[in-house]
Amino acid sequence: MHISEIYKSIYRYWDDTTPLYGDCGKLCGKACCESDETDEDETGMYLFPGEEKLFKEDKNFRVVSSDFSYGDGKIADIAICKGPCQRDLRPLSCRIFPLIPYYKNGKLTVIQDPRAKHMCPLAQKKALSYLDPAFIRKTEQTFRLLLRFSEVRSFLMGLTEILDDCLKFDPTEDLI
Repeated sequence: MHISEIYKSIYRYWDDTTPLYGDCGKLCGKACCESDETDEDETGMYLFPGEEKLFKEDKNFRVVSSDFSYGDGKIADIAICKGPCQRDLRPLSCRIFPLIPYYKNGKLTVIQDPRAKHMCPLAQKKALSYLDPAFIRKTEQTFRLLLRFSEVRSFLMGLTEILDDCLKFDPTEDLI
């Protein structure tokens, strides 16, 4: 099975899973899923290795190279949303937001993404107890599966270096 097929299975696994028991977009006015095509501050979400194949031709996203390189110099791609979110078409980074895998010294943990603190109320320490435990569990299970792929391991090690840089500014950040 090719990794892009595994992502499709993962997306089905995530179909009805959200960070809260309801619509988390009610807390923040859908800050992460109401992209405006005219917004000059284009932001996007990293695509995990192999996932970019699913979005290169998707009319709902524009895929661009990032400045994040990992492993032997591979460049990570970013998916930039072109409008209101179609939940069933989201990349994995969107599905797990505001959590992020943290892979260091061969150990996988899941943390609240420190880069999300200014956008998402659920990325605050106090919000951790409100996250659906199934959401946290699925995030960890998903990345335990994806760690079987060496390119994903390499990507997560590089991503963890980025997260470590962010965490330097908030050393009290709790790991989940």
